[in-house]
Amino acid sequence: MAKQLYDYWFVQFDFPNEEGKPYKSSGGKMIWNKKLKREIPEGWSYAYIEDVANTYSGGTPQSTNSEYYDGGNIPWINSGELNNGVITTTSNFITQLGLENSSAKLYPADTILVALYGATAGKISYLSFEACSNQAVCGVIPGDNIMTTYLYQLLSSLYEYFVGLSTGSARNNISQDTVRKTIFVLPSEKILLEFNNYVYPMLKEIIGNQIGIETLTKQRDELLPLLMNGQVSINYDLSYIRKEIESHIISCPLSLLQHNFLVFCRTENIGTLIGLHFGFFSSA
Repeated sequence: MAKQLYDYWFVQFDFPNEEGKPYKSSGGKMIWNKKLKREIPEGWSYAYIEDVANTYSGGTPQSTNSEYYDGGNIPWINSGELNNGVITTTSNFITQLGLENSSAKLYPADTILVALYGATAGKISYLSFEACSNQAVCGVIPGDNIMTTYLYQLLSSLYEYFVGLSTGSARNNISQDTVRKTIFVLPSEKILLEFNNYVYPMLKEIIGNQIGIETLTKQRDELLPLLMNGQVSINYDLSYIRKEIESHIISCPLSLLQHNFLVFCRTENIGTLIGLHFGFFSSA
């Protein structure tokens, strides 16, 4: 939906005009832009990524120094994780000492990540939490929050362009400078704000659903060994299950659970609820 809206508004230029009608299709005035070598809506302009956002590449703490990794609690993203359009978790962490003794930089939540090297070069992800990355990732941090959703869709649409620019004999590479110098259509602030107001809630719902799926998957993986060795017993009271879902899985929207069958068990040694996702229940 967000991609379709982006294409409709910023590729076809049929964003809603003052009357709520599609701008270009309704005869909206278009002006030739020499830099972009194309017509764009009157009042719009162009910009480079570096004009509207700061960019940073990551770093890798010395791998032979265990103090940089052991017991670390700072999320550390690698380029392979950018196969996911939205990043809500990572299995890699470094310590504060590792962060301070490398070129890695903490990115705030809502940073746009661009993969620079390897098989994922040109891939774009939306970072939903504060984290750092290795040097194969470039973080793009817009100066204005209303630019974030637009730049995320814009950069995502440029994957083939980035791949076409990539260089390197052993693997594909693009540079941080390539990202900085990317030129794009700069819409009016009014249209940017309207787009953000539509898309940002969608993005947050996607993030919430993904976190919910990850939570349930983790719970399933924890429960299965306990079921296999008889450490848990199963409660099939569905009304009880629904009540527990609503009270205990706060991070997982109820809409996500409407097509899943969840069996909840209490373990004697843990004393907490664990969910098993079988994936064939449809709620009333």
